[in-house]
Amino acid sequence: MADFLRTFVAVKIEPSPVLIQTMNDLKNKLSGEVVKWVEPNKLHLTLKFLGDTLPSQVDEIGEELNQTAKMFSPFSFQLVGLGFFKNKGMPRVLFANIQEGEVLQQLAAEIDNRLINLGFQPENRPFKPHLTLARIKFLNNKKEFYEAVEKYSDTFMQTVTIDELLFYRSILKPEGPEYKELGKFSIL
Repeated sequence: MADFLRTFVAVKIEPSPVLIQTMNDLKNKLSGEVVKWVEPNKLHLTLKFLGDTLPSQVDEIGEELNQTAKMFSPFSFQLVGLGFFKNKGMPRVLFANIQEGEVLQQLAAEIDNRLINLGFQPENRPFKPHLTLARIKFLNNKKEFYEAVEKYSDTFMQTVTIDELLFYRSILKPEGPEYKELGKFSIL
């Protein structure tokens, strides 16, 4: 039986002082809640989660990502305000909203289409670009969470310029995921 790698394709986000301060403020405000925060040096925007990947597929995926990266020019988008995804009425993922993310959507669609040829399933729901800041296990005080998020609903956090695509392996550990770079592809 082959050992699968858990992989995904992303763009790295270098957090601005405003984004770091926003995260720190929210950590303090929600310190009594069961929330797992993304470490600032691990912030990334996932374009395609591949999941189980055979080691023998890594080079083929890299080639497809390299070809994809060559189709795009460097581009920018903004992180403005916060949002969250719910599951069964409970907020589960806290994220920074993306504005002017059309090129991100085109890039994600191109990656999705190219990797179908390698046996990866196409996404079954529309790509909604977002930057995950935290995963919420449980909230004791939903009202306080909603108020904390609302406070930052219009906050401009930064402009992000993307000039490379990254292929990562995710190794799940009790203290949080470890990301190993499998490939880096310049967007010229």
